[in-house]
Amino acid sequence: MKLTRGESAFATTNYIVLTLLTLVIVLPFWYVITVSITPYSEFSAKDGMVLFPTSFSFEYYTYLLKKGSLIYHAYGNTIRNTVAGVLLALFLTTTVAYALAEKRLPGRKGIILIFVFTMLFKGGMIPTYITIQQLGLLNTNYVLILVMAFSAFNMIIMKSFFESIPESLRESASLDGASEFRILRQIILPLSMPAIASVGLLYMVVYWNDFFSAMLYVSDWNKAPVQLVLRSIIASSSLPPELLETAGRTPPPTVGIQMAAIVIVALPMLIIYPLIQRYFDQGMMVGSVKG
Repeated sequence: MKLTRGESAFATTNYIVLTLLTLVIVLPFWYVITVSITPYSEFSAKDGMVLFPTSFSFEYYTYLLKKGSLIYHAYGNTIRNTVAGVLLALFLTTTVAYALAEKRLPGRKGIILIFVFTMLFKGGMIPTYITIQQLGLLNTNYVLILVMAFSAFNMIIMKSFFESIPESLRESASLDGASEFRILRQIILPLSMPAIASVGLLYMVVYWNDFFSAMLYVSDWNKAPVQLVLRSIIASSSLPPELLETAGRTPPPTVGIQMAAIVIVALPMLIIYPLIQRYFDQGMMVGSVKG
């Protein structure tokens, strides 16, 4: 179909704007990748402009990922925190959402109002810190898992999805003698994979990217997540002493270490997100239109 002059101009403008936006998003990360694999001699010779390097080196990655290094341990801590945290968070979120999706639950509206209230008003940083301190969780492996184990926003998304499932399915299973736990496990959860995947992805991103909680509650670098190590590397012009101590040899130039650290930390989410994207779109859409 032939486009009018106005439609052609609009389409051309769209292509130009979207191309520029794509370059703005892609070029910085491409630059980070190229610097992380470019020898420092070439980086210096080109004054840092190495969008298309002519030689390659992985010395920055081997330095950071050497067994026993700080970032090596931190990576393991982050994977442990993310896996355990997402599983715990999904368990709490689905069980609470399933209960609140039951319209016959006594006091249901009041309980929902309490959860919504926590989305608008927080207890504050200092009361939270004191609570964690009195519970004996400071500087432990559990604090970074428990502190983010529930989100009222994610619970509401999950509740909305549960409410979209026909009530007749639960009623039929209940008449057949199935318990609430069995209904949830064998009927509701298999039908709710889009919502579970989308909420799980939200939790995963939060756990993986969190560094502020570690700054507040963890002082032992052996228990620090990789994001806190990355912040320490990026925030200073020189490498942190903790990284130098565990690496055990003279470090490569700092700029390459910084870029390689960014790639190492961002890569898992860049791989996982596209795999869950289709579930994420479907789950978020249902959660946004179902009240």
